[in-house]
Parts: sequence; structure tokens; C-alpha cells
Amino acid sequence: MKINRIPTFTKSAKKLAKKYKKLAYDLEVLEGELQNGAKTAINLGNDFYKIRLKNSSIPQGKSGGFRVVYFFKTKNNEIYLLDIYTKSIIENIDKDKLLDLVKTYLL
Repeated sequence: MKINRIPTFTKSAKKLAKKYKKLAYDLEVLEGELQNGAKTAINLGNDFYKIRLKNSSIPQGKSGGFRVVYFFKTKNNEIYLLDIYTKSIIENIDKDKLLDLVKTYLL
């Protein structure tokens, strides 16, 4: 399974990495989990998923960590990381924004 990062994900991750120094490590762990078939992702519909990611920079569990939204393209068996954010900044992500990201970068 191939994992791709779209530009908006990379931009959000770089911004968060300035504050949370261990984010790169956390993302490596996440990509390993996704390649092994992570079971903790929440299905948002239309092949969109949201998964909680532990923030190793703070002493809280996954609930205080990051949220990563990804798109699973079943035809190619590929995962596209769309966005990453902290729950303290964004409670829930807008589905229209996700559809726009897919149309812009994947279609």
C-alpha cells in the first residue's frame, strides 16, 4: 500500500512541527500503522477516514493529540493524507473542504 501526502497536509504538518518537535516521528508511526491496516480510524463516508494520532511532545494520550484525515483510493490501494490538525484548534473538519482537496489534487 502506498501512502501519499498532498501539499495541504505537508503545509499543515510543517506548521505543527514548529510547535511539536516529535511530529515527524509520530507521522512515521502512523504511516506504519496505516500500512498494516489501522483499525482505529473513523469512517467519514465516501472513502474518507479520520484517525487519532498520539502527540509524543505532550504527556497525553491520543485524545489530546492530532487528528489526521485521509482518503483511501480502493482502486489503486493508495492512501492520501489530506490534513492534520489538533483538536484544540479544529473540533471537526468540514466534509466540503475534504471533497475540494480530493478534486484539486487527485482528480
